Amino acid sequence: MTVATDRDFGRPGRAAKLTERRQRLDRFLYRLGTQWRVIRALMIRDMMSRYGRENIGFLWLIVEPIILIAGVIVLWSLMKGTVTHGVSVVAFTLTGYSMLTLWRHIISRGTHCLRLNVGLLFHQNVRVIDTVLAMILMETVSTFISFLFCYLLLYLLGIVGMVYDPLLMICGWLLMSLFVGGLIMIIGGITEMSKPVERMIQPVMYFTLPLTGAFSMASWLPEKAREFVLLFPMVHAMEMFRAGFLGPTLKFYYDPWYLFLCGIVTLTIGLWTLKRAERNFHVG
Repeated sequence: MTVATDRDFGRPGRAAKLTERRQRLDRFLYRLGTQWRVIRALMIRDMMSRYGRENIGFLWLIVEPIILIAGVIVLWSLMKGTVTHGVSVVAFTLTGYSMLTLWRHIISRGTHCLRLNVGLLFHQNVRVIDTVLAMILMETVSTFISFLFCYLLLYLLGIVGMVYDPLLMICGWLLMSLFVGGLIMIIGGITEMSKPVERMIQPVMYFTLPLTGAFSMASWLPEKAREFVLLFPMVHAMEMFRAGFLGPTLKFYYDPWYLFLCGIVTLTIGLWTLKRAERNFHVG
């Protein structure tokens, strides 16, 4: 004869709770996989609509930034010579303009990305955030591949040396993408809610170019000016990227936690702004 205890009565309840949690996790992973497939499909669609199948097709996604980066490297080398402030002009330009290209491309393409992709919301699994994330990922990956191609070519020609810390460079690139991705969500949402603000975006972005850190390193600036520019997260990302490329021979000023915090804040505000902007969408 067996006697039932409180522990025995509690086991079915715990088993049911574990089963329910596992089912919730499975549903979450399934939905996450579905949304990733949606984002990947949107990236492919965006690539095909921009470049099609003619000539070199989607390779223009990489070739276009390469042409811009290579052109700027040649111009800076002609104007400033081979070395400036103890830094190779080619290395300085390659790192600075690659990051600047990421900044410019996401901002310029993301300003109207909500309006241009509103027709895709007919599909059940496509959401506003999916179209924005697809654009951000596309620009992040393509611009980084362009940088890698330019770097490998310059390295094989003996113009630049080996990268000192690839992980630090990648972290700087990803944190920059996080920040500018959140920022473009804010900009995209605001421009949908306010037409006058839309006219002001491009002039304001031109004024922010010197504050990206692409044209000057923080160590070259006077202390007061350096404290001011370090208030801008883009400078921290630029300094991280260059520190990983050039190594400890130079002094760099950056705080990855500050950059990460700014990225999380802009991403949070950006998601809220997109949610508000959805009210202005008229599908159909």
